[in-house]
Amino acid sequence: MTRHTTKLPRLPARRPLLAALLAAALAGAAPLPGALAADSQLTVAATAYGATRNLELELNKSMIVDLPAGVAEVIVSQPNIAAAIMRTRTRAIIQGITGGDTNVFFLDDNGRTIQVLDLRVIEEPSQVGNALEAALARVIPGSRIKVESVTLGQSTNRVVLTGTVLSSEDRDRAMAVAVQFAGSPDNVANIVDVAGAQQVMLQVTVSEVKRDVAKQFGINLGAVFNVGTTNLLQFANGLLTDAFPLTGLDVGIGDGRGNAVNAAIRALEGRGALRVLAQPTLTAISGEPAKFLAGGEMPYYTYEDDDNGNRTRTVLFKPYGVELSFTPVVKSTGVIALKVDTSVSEPKADWSISKRQASTSVELPSGMTLAIGGLLEERTSQKINQFPLLGDIPILGALFRSRDYQTEQTELVILVTPYLVSPSPANTVAVPTDYSTMASDAESIFLGAIERRYGVGANGDMRGSLSGSVGFVLD
Repeated sequence: MTRHTTKLPRLPARRPLLAALLAAALAGAAPLPGALAADSQLTVAATAYGATRNLELELNKSMIVDLPAGVAEVIVSQPNIAAAIMRTRTRAIIQGITGGDTNVFFLDDNGRTIQVLDLRVIEEPSQVGNALEAALARVIPGSRIKVESVTLGQSTNRVVLTGTVLSSEDRDRAMAVAVQFAGSPDNVANIVDVAGAQQVMLQVTVSEVKRDVAKQFGINLGAVFNVGTTNLLQFANGLLTDAFPLTGLDVGIGDGRGNAVNAAIRALEGRGALRVLAQPTLTAISGEPAKFLAGGEMPYYTYEDDDNGNRTRTVLFKPYGVELSFTPVVKSTGVIALKVDTSVSEPKADWSISKRQASTSVELPSGMTLAIGGLLEERTSQKINQFPLLGDIPILGALFRSRDYQTEQTELVILVTPYLVSPSPANTVAVPTDYSTMASDAESIFLGAIERRYGVGANGDMRGSLSGSVGFVLD
């Protein structure tokens, strides 16, 4: 060891203040080498005789310990963690061998304890952790991720991720980056928390208007002419099919001698209108699927015969009603990615199911609306059956023709609107049953009421009132 000594210039005694300032300046500008080496050398004062001291030493590093008395015996409780080498009776060198905790006892000639060192050997910090933390901060804006890593052996890195991110997507991205550094998902412990709002409420609107018009007109003519017992003419056009109504106007004229003219007139004009409005609402956590069904299931029976002639009946249930299933993912930018599958269906008289369905994946901000499906359809059909030649006669040809005209117009749109939501206090959300009360016996019997009539309450506020454009639509 080389000792460096700094000599201060001799100053007159009459200027003690200037000498003190100059000495302070020199001490601040050029610190002694012994101060820099304080971490690698420890001097135990005589006043600390028999005391216990806590020390930390990096792996494969050494520390010099100067003791106030001669050492007769050195005891290291865990020799595989640290080693103590006595250079002289008052100077020891402590070496870190592997990571862990141990203690070192120094005893004098009388068996008394000179000093006890509670030693912790710290393994060298892994450079993988520092590089991974810098990479995560660069590729995931707004994240606050801390990385703790330990190198096992020569190449195995164990990584622990802590901190916060803005979305679950960022958490998955951090996990994917950490796996590349650690080599395997088993070497990564991801305990990163999501700080942003992660509950998504999705409102779907299915709106449809359908109009049908049908016009039918047809005449069946029949005639029979006889002369005596000889049939001269027997005629029937038979233009009415099963699509025409069974009832109508039937006219017949006869002379009582077997001569007759019969006419069956069938005419029908029908109009139909259908309006469907469904607004299912469902809430789910980001990244988790959710499903909603308001309706029921229709049974369908299938039969199957085996080789022995036995018939087995199988029941299949097909759901109908308002269905909604979706999976939201909230991104760090606030955009919500949705995977939506929604449908509105109802059973028909022929045991079939009429269904409107849309399934897609979209992205949009919270509170914004996007049309994910739509349909504008107009279908017109006209069918004329006529008797050859006679049906082509102007005006009179209508007696030998039948006409079947149908037109259908359909307008359909499906809208989705996601919202980032949080829970509300209990009993603060209005429900439909708050303003619905069954009528009493007197109201049901004398007034024919099913529900209690709403009116003005005692405080003058309307109960169960409607807001907006309310009235009738004539089409």
